[in-house]
Amino acid sequence: MLEEGQVKTKTLYKALQVLDCFSATTPELGITEISERLGLYKSNVHNIMDTFVKAGYIKKNPDNGKYRLALRVLELGHVVSSNISFRKTIQPHMQELADATGETIFLAIPSDDAEVVYLDSSSPRNLMTVKSVMGIKAPLYCTGIGKAMLAYLPREVTETILARGLDAITEHTITDGEKLLEELEAVRCRGYAIDNMEHQYGIKCVGMPIRARKGEVVAGLSISGPSLRFDDQAIEAHAQRLRGIIASLEID
Repeated sequence: MLEEGQVKTKTLYKALQVLDCFSATTPELGITEISERLGLYKSNVHNIMDTFVKAGYIKKNPDNGKYRLALRVLELGHVVSSNISFRKTIQPHMQELADATGETIFLAIPSDDAEVVYLDSSSPRNLMTVKSVMGIKAPLYCTGIGKAMLAYLPREVTETILARGLDAITEHTITDGEKLLEELEAVRCRGYAIDNMEHQYGIKCVGMPIRARKGEVVAGLSISGPSLRFDDQAIEAHAQRLRGIIASLEID
């Protein structure tokens, strides 16, 4: 992520920082909350929010006076998603996997700030209970799909994550740098990653990277479900299914 000293238009950068404050866990924020998070004057935040509201990027909740992202942001997200060509290629395979395993399938990409950004999900046709995950972020180091990609991304990405520190999301999260490096080596040896309730208690995940023709990691695919259904035998079976699907893909 850029530091303020690296940008030429500081006012624009501050405005973008305001947008970055919103997330799935904090969908609504007030002027004071944003001001305290970013260390900006309330008057500056108010002016930024007023501009975003008028431009359609932010909407104010009349019931509590707080702000949330508006549809214009979703529209831009759709533009980005529609330009990721391999997404349409993978979607039918995701549904096939969901129906065959009875579990939830996720597609994600690594972000520039060393996180996972989810693009899509599929659930078994007889359930269809999964809500949209597009744009939701999660740490690379404690998700199955994230570790699968991280193991093959440039070493600088791992170093960036280690420099930030490994926060414990659950009691099973790997928080020791050396142990994470050992885990990533294990991922490379077996070809897939396992999320052992490291991001969400009671949920396990098997993830595998998707590579382009030149070998670079462009995305990840994972199978996720209740930990009780993910014993060693099931994990290996899921990995085999992922391996077969990914091997059939041709990504430029």
